[in-house]
Amino acid sequence: MLLGFLIDNKNILFDDVEIKPLPDIQDKIDRFYENDSVSKGFIYPPLQELDKTKEEERKFASKTMVNSAFYTLESTHSISKSNYDEEKIKFLILAYGFLHGVYLRPDGYLCIKKTPYEPGKLTGVLPPNVDDCIKGMKAFSLFYDMSINEQRKLLFSIIHWFLLGQCYEYAWDRFSAQYLVLDSIFNLSGLNASHAERPQILANSYRIAIPNWAITRSVVKNNRNVQTCTLADIRNDLFHEAKYAGEPIGYAYPEENFDLEFVRFNLQLIISILGLSSNILRSSVRQRGTDVWNFQ
Repeated sequence: MLLGFLIDNKNILFDDVEIKPLPDIQDKIDRFYENDSVSKGFIYPPLQELDKTKEEERKFASKTMVNSAFYTLESTHSISKSNYDEEKIKFLILAYGFLHGVYLRPDGYLCIKKTPYEPGKLTGVLPPNVDDCIKGMKAFSLFYDMSINEQRKLLFSIIHWFLLGQCYEYAWDRFSAQYLVLDSIFNLSGLNASHAERPQILANSYRIAIPNWAITRSVVKNNRNVQTCTLADIRNDLFHEAKYAGEPIGYAYPEENFDLEFVRFNLQLIISILGLSSNILRSSVRQRGTDVWNFQ
């Protein structure tokens, strides 16, 4: 099966799976540099002209050009497996993209929104070396083999939305995506707690640091003490009252840098679920700059 778009020339072989660049990868990368619209590590959809009504054609002289709702990218790599399993191959394609910090798709699958092309863009982790790729992909492959179908689908959904959710334009949409990822991670982990307690319980369960916005506190609601945290407060306002950071959506932003810290926290949880060990698990969610996997 073909996949892309990835600027990388590594060949990796693990178990009975091989991932390698296509012979014409450099030609495709050259065309990409010549033709595509990019900004800050993302590819933007091509423009298309929208139709006008007869009245609009009469009144307006200019064309209406907008980004296409869907588009495709060229495939750069192939993945093969001796015992062919289409669903597992699709799962491994998504996993390989996660390790490289981009969103990879099987050949012909449609892109929506902007799409990262810069390796590490969605994880803050530099492109992995061959050893890290093999260790990471073996962990994903083992999870798939040892799990029931619903668990496989749930982890696929977690990785899918962790990556794609960061491609949305507005902060509240990106926050919502990462919260759905957190909720799904909690579900996959088989734990039981209120929304306010979930991030702290997950952090304790996987032995990672608890972000300040996930620390629970007691408040009085309806004449009784309940547990809450900053993350739960923002989640409840957004999901139930169409507010973000205490104001109608778009009128305020939280003090917390959720684009950095929430993504990093979910990243730590994902690699913990897979049983991977990395210095990233011991780093602060506030850490800026790029890191390396260095799986142990």
